[in-house]
Amino acid sequence: MANKTAVETAYGTKLRFKGMRSNHPVKSRYMAAALAMLLGIIGANQFYLRNIFRGILKILFSAIFVVLNVLFDPPFILIPIVLSVISGFIYLLQSDETFAKKNHVRTI
Repeated sequence: MANKTAVETAYGTKLRFKGMRSNHPVKSRYMAAALAMLLGIIGANQFYLRNIFRGILKILFSAIFVVLNVLFDPPFILIPIVLSVISGFIYLLQSDETFAKKNHVRTI
């Protein structure tokens, strides 16, 4: 039988789901927020949260706006930048439990 500390902890952090083991990765919402604000235009926060499909869609979305920015005069590239910063603030304003449920991760 495993000792109590080995059952209660995984990856060096205490499990938040009432001691139940989970195979969801441990991710920080602060790191996800920082990646969204700094590198969100290329989907770095989505890749960090292991949402590969969403990350690829974010890259394609940004590429479309770069092309629109080159072809037309208005600064279309500001749209994905603003959306990334907003998603970073949403990560910061969420509770740890809400972040964990929405992104299928365990929080640090």
